[in-house]
Amino acid sequence: MIDEIKNNLIEKPIGDPIIYLVPEQMTFLSEYTLASDLELGGIIRAQVYSFTRLAWRVLQETGGMSRQHITSSGLNMLIRKIIEDKKEDLKIFAGAADKNGFVSHVESMLTEFKRYCVTPEELAKKQEELVQSTGSKALKDKLHDLQTIYSDFEEALIGKYVDSEDYLRLLAEAAAISDYIRKAEIYVDGFHSFTPQEHAVLLQLMKQAKKVTIALTVDAPFRSMPPEETHLFRLSGDTYARVYELASENGIQVEEDILLTMGERYKEESLKHLEAYFDRRPPVPFEPSDNLCLIKAASRRAEIEGVAREIRRLAREEGFRFKQMAVLVRNGKDYQQLIETVMRDYDIPFFIDQKRPMMNHPLIELIRATVETVTSNWRYESVFRAVKTDLLFPINENWQLLREKMDRLENYVLAYGIKGNRWTEKDNWKYRRFRGLEQINKVQTDEEREIETELNEVRRLISEPISRLAGRLKKAKLGREFAQALYSYLEELHIPEKLEAFSLEAEERGDLVTAREHNQAWNAVMELLDQYVEVLDDEEMTLQKFSAIMDAGLEAMEFAIVPPAADQVTVANLELSRLSEVEAAFVIGVNEGVLPAKQMEDGILADEDRERLLAEGMTLALSSRRRMLDEEFTAYRAFTVSANRLYVSYPIADNEGKALLPSFYIKRIKELFPTMKERLFVNDPSELSEEEQLQYVCHPDPTLSYLASRLQLKRFHYPMYDFWWDVYNFYINHPQQKEKAERVLSSLFYKNDTTSLDEVTSTELYGEEILASVTRMEMFNSCPFSHFARHGLKLKDRDVFRLQAPDIGNLFHGALKWIADEVERRGLKWAQLSKEQCRKLSSEAVKQLAPQLQNQILLSSNRHLYLTRKLEQIIWRASYALSGQAKASGFAPVGLELGFGPGEKLPPLAFTLKNGAKMALAGRIDRVDQAEGEDGIYLRVIDYKSSGRDLDLTEVYYGIALQMLTYLDIIWTYSPHLVGTEAHPAGVLYFHVHNPFISSKKLLTLEEIERELFKKFKMNGLVLGEDEALQLMDANLGAGASPIIPVAFTKTGKLDKRFSKTADREAFNGMRQHVRRLYQQSGDEIVSGKVNIAPYQYKESTPCGFCSYRPVCQFDDTLEENNYRLIAPKKDILEELKKGGE
Repeated sequence: MIDEIKNNLIEKPIGDPIIYLVPEQMTFLSEYTLASDLELGGIIRAQVYSFTRLAWRVLQETGGMSRQHITSSGLNMLIRKIIEDKKEDLKIFAGAADKNGFVSHVESMLTEFKRYCVTPEELAKKQEELVQSTGSKALKDKLHDLQTIYSDFEEALIGKYVDSEDYLRLLAEAAAISDYIRKAEIYVDGFHSFTPQEHAVLLQLMKQAKKVTIALTVDAPFRSMPPEETHLFRLSGDTYARVYELASENGIQVEEDILLTMGERYKEESLKHLEAYFDRRPPVPFEPSDNLCLIKAASRRAEIEGVAREIRRLAREEGFRFKQMAVLVRNGKDYQQLIETVMRDYDIPFFIDQKRPMMNHPLIELIRATVETVTSNWRYESVFRAVKTDLLFPINENWQLLREKMDRLENYVLAYGIKGNRWTEKDNWKYRRFRGLEQINKVQTDEEREIETELNEVRRLISEPISRLAGRLKKAKLGREFAQALYSYLEELHIPEKLEAFSLEAEERGDLVTAREHNQAWNAVMELLDQYVEVLDDEEMTLQKFSAIMDAGLEAMEFAIVPPAADQVTVANLELSRLSEVEAAFVIGVNEGVLPAKQMEDGILADEDRERLLAEGMTLALSSRRRMLDEEFTAYRAFTVSANRLYVSYPIADNEGKALLPSFYIKRIKELFPTMKERLFVNDPSELSEEEQLQYVCHPDPTLSYLASRLQLKRFHYPMYDFWWDVYNFYINHPQQKEKAERVLSSLFYKNDTTSLDEVTSTELYGEEILASVTRMEMFNSCPFSHFARHGLKLKDRDVFRLQAPDIGNLFHGALKWIADEVERRGLKWAQLSKEQCRKLSSEAVKQLAPQLQNQILLSSNRHLYLTRKLEQIIWRASYALSGQAKASGFAPVGLELGFGPGEKLPPLAFTLKNGAKMALAGRIDRVDQAEGEDGIYLRVIDYKSSGRDLDLTEVYYGIALQMLTYLDIIWTYSPHLVGTEAHPAGVLYFHVHNPFISSKKLLTLEEIERELFKKFKMNGLVLGEDEALQLMDANLGAGASPIIPVAFTKTGKLDKRFSKTADREAFNGMRQHVRRLYQQSGDEIVSGKVNIAPYQYKESTPCGFCSYRPVCQFDDTLEENNYRLIAPKKDILEELKKGGE
């Protein structure tokens, strides 16, 4: 048809108009084809139109353009407004309005009604008929809601606005009086079917125009009757029959049909045969040529990379232009990102021929996130979605520096749980670098004040413009006032200038598509606001309704990008595309469920709804069952689009490695060409022949990764073809490739291991005076690398405003200390406390400490207040248990939260390391108890734990559980400082702070319940196995197990070693010496630069499970160089520790 138009123009360049009427997606290509033909002196007579563009042209001539055009975004906003207004009248749609995409579904349904000439009155009548029948209630309710919305929708449009579908109705009316149409020769091409509205337009064109020529893809005329349902050309055959019927009914003369033969356009016999016998049964075999290729790919990536290699080969070796090649895909979502990545990797210019939603553009995201910030009380997620668009930044500032400041602000907001009016308060936010209770009274440092100043500066940079917008939106009452508020906000932020800068930056890096998208985004938003004001100018509005309506409009916005260059590979949807002059086509992803497609019901009306309405006489778009009948035609068009080369490929696995099956069209092609050899595209070409591997050498960037893979296998003595050494020499000797190649190829010798730091670096990292803690040394002994990451590199987790186990532990420790101090202040004794006193003291302690814990998290919400009451109950139960234990014990607290280290009550443990550095061990002991016996003073350590814990001497031996014995060493060594005399070690005990549950098969009295609860607080650990010490810890010791300490006696009064955890003084002293030796050894290794990745494994436990640095060290026990340090449980460990663990 293009050729006929060209001949007409050559014969008569000036004359009556020629109208070339094509689908919207075909207009640009058709205009380009005509305009770029050098034989034509010009195309003044010929104009390319879609139905909508033709309507605009005719209505400009005849009148009828006075009404305001309303876009898809405007329609979406109008529909959302109608749904909000009619919520009480809607039966099933009211609850679905807030779901993503629902408004678009309604808009599509109303558009469909218009295209198929279904009026609101007809819809109401059909709904009434269904009410009288026994049909589906769901369908009745759907029609009721659709009719309600449709009626208001049409009423809102009438006399004021016109949408794309109304243009066709107006065109059908105006064509009858148009001189332009009356003089024109019209060519209709690229359509396979028409809607009833388009049929009405065609009828008027056939009546009025000089001549109308319609091209359809059919194999025969269908004048007497339409084709059967299973006919390959059913869709276009039905169209032929309907158009012929319209012409006949209206007395329009139809000339003799011209049947074109497809063979004329093919340059190769295999493609002719494929077209001619595509649906023939049985298949007619044919000898294939290289012009037809069937490809199996190991994965989608292997498939696209193989396509890219072949595109480059065709361009390089056979002279194909990129614009002559096309990639056709059905399931674009699975391929789009992959195609974009691979085509760029192979330096192939390409254009993806489909509209893309604007939702992810920075401007659209800014608007949505900002309005959501206002409506959601400044939620963290909304605020920082807006921040990360960069559009809130002042245009003349250093944006990279601002991004870094915003990252620090985000960390602060997460740590402090900032939301609501905290963002807009006049007072400065306060910054302190601590989380628990231990530093609450310390003075703010100069560094903290500097950080605080920066945080408040960048906070106001964000909050002030959003606050001004919030103020305007909250004052607004009418629709236009809301639109004006948003427009003023965008103008204040200088959005046009920023988008222009974005666009120029994209142009400079050669990304013309992105550059045009930035320009389109601003224009689209301005048009959206104009449409909003047109539709909702004087409407009373609420902020929530404005947000919902604006969101519906933004959701409908799409980029419409024309190809930015002439010579590009076109990537198109094989169902919707209308391509011509394709010399090489790659039909990819031909899998089961894709071609033919697995039909899905994705609209408001289900298949059974459509079938029921069709039976009742209402024609709408085809149901999925009927669309399935047209899949054969879709496949036919895809496989016959190319005139010279056709590649059909399918992957056998998806991105997750799950198996994919080929489409039955693959089998059909094999039946037509039984001797065809199927090619294979693989991820790794190592198993391929030399000739096949050579095909993978086509572009420096991807080839480098293949070379690295081959050399890696060569290291393990696998064979490698010699040409790979030529490839290697190319990279090493090529000035532009050498640096990158050396960087990539060096990875072949990479091992996930570390080298020791030299002593100079260690000293710079850790200093000459190391203030260590027990936790730090346990971390080093657990895995030296984690110590290096935390204390050398200073890496740490991001603080989040969330109640976590350490926070609960801090509260327990602080509350029990506060209670103990208060008991002492009031002159009471633990043993004297009643249950009620414990309850009151626990309540007072929590009231005092809750505001100080992690930025007042316990006061931040009703949920946290509930948790606070639960924690208070735990503290009460634990304090009452401590009171009960005190009644039976001769021990009493002598130190609570007892600090040791520089400036603390007790001195540190000090070590001189091998490089001369000094290491001081500092920390804080939860509780130290003393008791006086005949043999002197006894001291013991009690550590409060929020989870159950026991002392494992194997862990002590290997240095991964040093806390308790270190604390015991401290109070033992410095007992003269603490109690004025030398003392004996009585033991180390864990006290589990919890609110226990008990279960019993019989009914228990209250006294029995209390006894059982008391037993649940029995302490674990290790105690001195001497009678005096044990009696001082539990005065009620007798036959059986103690309810307080880990000790049991037999009926004969002897210590039952099976259920007792005791040690003698010699063992405690041996453990003391061993622990000190571990500290000395660990300190020496730290300053020597030991940073190796060497986590331990003890039983089923490793430090990696909760390690924050796993992403840094990349430890993988499947690698040869990564292995756990296996720790085996040691027998007779106390005897070994008596000797100092040597």
